[in-house]
Amino acid sequence: MKRKPILLLLIALTIVFGGCEIESEVSNDIRVYVPEEGGINFEKITDETMEKLTSPGVSYSSNENRLIWWVNPLFSISSDGNILAYNVFKNEKRNIFIKSLDIRGSSTQRTTRTNVNDVCISPDGKIICFSETDDLSSRLYTTSAIQGVMVTQVSPVNVQDYGPCYSKDGKRIFFSRADGNNYLIWSYDLERGSFSNYCYGMNPSIINDEEFLCTRKNSKNNYEIWRINFVKGTESIVLSQDNRSFTTASASPDGEWIVCVGNTLRNSTMKKENLDIYVVRSDGSHLTQITYHHGHDCSPVWGADGKTIYFMSQRGTKNGEYNIWKMNFDL
Repeated sequence: MKRKPILLLLIALTIVFGGCEIESEVSNDIRVYVPEEGGINFEKITDETMEKLTSPGVSYSSNENRLIWWVNPLFSISSDGNILAYNVFKNEKRNIFIKSLDIRGSSTQRTTRTNVNDVCISPDGKIICFSETDDLSSRLYTTSAIQGVMVTQVSPVNVQDYGPCYSKDGKRIFFSRADGNNYLIWSYDLERGSFSNYCYGMNPSIINDEEFLCTRKNSKNNYEIWRINFVKGTESIVLSQDNRSFTTASASPDGEWIVCVGNTLRNSTMKKENLDIYVVRSDGSHLTQITYHHGHDCSPVWGADGKTIYFMSQRGTKNGEYNIWKMNFDL
């Protein structure tokens, strides 16, 4: 898969990726589940024989001696749980497709771009926001999720903007913008056309009208999950470990749980490090690993009912292709 613009950005802006300084190998086991996942029901949402999803870019960087992966959202679900927007690699290009989750049917291509990086769908399912790389710039755009191909540029020129997400009321778009070797969380007010800057961090995910989650790098060169109250100006750490990274956090609809992706470390039975899905209480307690497949499980988001989690996974494929899956959540 050609992803030259991303590779160029990786050299200059490695903070776009999460990581952990530990040697990694990946095994693409064709089993749908493993014994450790007993009691979890899995449902395959996409089909790699019909559409090839854009890879989350999981790789081992020998230069930095770490496992790295793309942390920004490669798919998004409307707040009513009916519409799925996702990034597909087709004809040497990356574009956004949408499909209905309440019926079994075909998907519809909604962008005709070249290097779409990520995607977020508005709460009402009518507008799509995404970032696209052009040379060494990455700008935010919006387009209709329903009809037409007109695209509106949100970002100014010569910026590095990634990972958009809508506020609960759909009136603002939060995102991360590169600032040298760091990232800052910004928002764009769709009604006023104005930008606001909040704090250091990347990969924002809205909790409620006052708070969002984001990813930050710690002193051990790993990534951790933070909770930011952008109204009161307070910050608190939710999840951090010295020997692994956690990224791509998403709060449950009731705000009680957070789902995220983390790198599972080697042990006596698991010989190869990989990415798995974890949940943790919003106060940072009860960290629990919920997937154990030998391939990579990543990019988790909550379903509208708070009882299901959607995620990307290599499970069930012979050659490690990614699909979007759904699993039940009951802890």
